[in-house]
Amino acid sequence: MSINIRYGIFVFCLLISGCSYNKQKKLDRRVSLWRMDKIPYGTKYAYDNLPFVFPNADIRTNSGFPVLFEGGDRDDTCRALIIITPKFYADAEEMNSILRFAASGNQVFISASDFDDTVMDLLRFKWDDMSYPEGDSTEMSLLDPVSKEWLIYKYPGESRDPYFVSMDTGHVIILGKDRKGNPDFICIPYSNGGAVFIHLNPLAFSNFFLLHKENKSYYDIALSHIPVKTGVVEWSDYFRYSHQAENFSALRFILGNRSLKWAFWLTILIFILLFLVESKRKQRPVREIKALRNASEDFVKTVGRLYFQQKNNQNLAAKMATAFLENIRSTYNLSTSMLNEEFVLKLAFRAGRPVKDINYLIQLIHEARLNPDLSDQELMELHKQINQFNKTA
Repeated sequence: MSINIRYGIFVFCLLISGCSYNKQKKLDRRVSLWRMDKIPYGTKYAYDNLPFVFPNADIRTNSGFPVLFEGGDRDDTCRALIIITPKFYADAEEMNSILRFAASGNQVFISASDFDDTVMDLLRFKWDDMSYPEGDSTEMSLLDPVSKEWLIYKYPGESRDPYFVSMDTGHVIILGKDRKGNPDFICIPYSNGGAVFIHLNPLAFSNFFLLHKENKSYYDIALSHIPVKTGVVEWSDYFRYSHQAENFSALRFILGNRSLKWAFWLTILIFILLFLVESKRKQRPVREIKALRNASEDFVKTVGRLYFQQKNNQNLAAKMATAFLENIRSTYNLSTSMLNEEFVLKLAFRAGRPVKDINYLIQLIHEARLNPDLSDQELMELHKQINQFNKTA
């Protein structure tokens, strides 16, 4: 074979290897931890293998808040709640409900790399995060409940290593550790067989980790602490997406973090103090301005008192009647030339008043016009009825 032919074959091989290299898939680094995701950091393998770990259990899924007690009644069936999520945020009511569920003899398994202050306060622990150089493989150890030996697991994927800084050591069992020997997996047991398991590295249940070499035994051993007699296993997606999307807000996030909460209330307090100080310093006394007097009203009252003192009751009643009828004409567009029964009915209809009241008022006007010796009581009654009509109108 000539040199040119050999050189051509070598170039062709290089081109083929280059094309195949370019077609290689890049690692999908999205961390979903969703039970239906086949991506490296999904949890489909962990979810699909639940029937093998719990062969006699009824496997359920729920995107709403976990069904902790069947029908609200606490029966003798042992139940397990499994929550694998990047962040576990629960309010006090939700967390107390989960703890009552565990205290009644059931199992709660929570694996997350972030917990809010409410959860930490109720479970009495604090955590921190340790970062490692990119590309450095993750290493963790797990306590084998049978041999009581610490088994070491490694994988070259995403490295997140939170660990417990403090916890209630008198009531906690350490089941797992990170590469530095810090606890990252604990059990909080209850006297009647129930327990709460807190695991700080949910990536240990991802497809990438469990399918790397012999790491699948990590999954089997971690869940082996849940009793085999468990009759119902519920895999909850509530805290993975629904809880955060529906109930979480910026204010809730701030108030759920101890440091941010103190900063928030301190800022509000400073604004209140500034407002009080600045408003007191800049506000000037406002001069009292007396209301303008109604000269027309004063004139009417003066004239009325003059007529009343002169005992010219009929003349005063006539002027009152004239002013009243003028108001009727301008307000209700009614002719007052004839104060008869037809006028009474029209006025009662337009004013929305009982016919008997209107009829009584018109009768008082007629009597005042015809009676030259109108008494003070009759004059006051006419005045009363006119005022009552005007107020109601």
